[in-house]
Amino acid sequence: MAPRKAPETQPTRRSGRIEAAKVIQQAILDDQRSKVTKPKRFRRPQQRKRCLLLNKLPGEIRNMIWHYAVVQNPITVTSSGPGEPGLLRASRQIRRETRAMYYSANEFIVEVMDYDGAALTPWSRQHYRYANAESCCKILMLGEPDWGNLMRWCKDVAQTPCALIPALEQKKPKCDCGQHNHYPDDDVAEGMIRIADELRWNLGWASVEKVLEGAHQAVTARNRDWA
Repeated sequence: MAPRKAPETQPTRRSGRIEAAKVIQQAILDDQRSKVTKPKRFRRPQQRKRCLLLNKLPGEIRNMIWHYAVVQNPITVTSSGPGEPGLLRASRQIRRETRAMYYSANEFIVEVMDYDGAALTPWSRQHYRYANAESCCKILMLGEPDWGNLMRWCKDVAQTPCALIPALEQKKPKCDCGQHNHYPDDDVAEGMIRIADELRWNLGWASVEKVLEGAHQAVTARNRDWA
């Protein structure tokens, strides 16, 4: 005898409702997923590595253009700016061709407020790296004596080779505005910075700081503003 075929089971009302609920729930989930949009990913604007138009010009002509664009004598530098010209951020090629010219051909007047030379270390690092030996940089010390700022400046000098160091042999630039007068406190600051610069080759900052703190008493006796 041939085997009998098993009778097909008819779905019950309860199982039908369960299947219908699953279908509806899946449709709702699919609809929600389709509405969810991923946030746009931030992408930094890419700089052009090469400027095709400028590459058609000879290097001599490009240097003339850069000279007229970035040489702006004199340039006053403070802790709040100005930064590098916007032209230096146009492309990598332009930055490579103009950065050394900007730091070498310009005359910089660096204004140190309240003897906080450490605030100008980022600028001094760029100037030290890209300027040539003929670059002109004059330092003006403005504001009131602040021993804490001076110690931070000396620490930068002792730990950073490219920190801002005033030159004792340079004469202070004359100015008729009455704001750039030379005070004896400038000699005190220059002396402390020179001590930190000379001792950094043989001693660590902890030892240099002790030497400067010993000189602090003599400086305070001369001017109470350094206390």
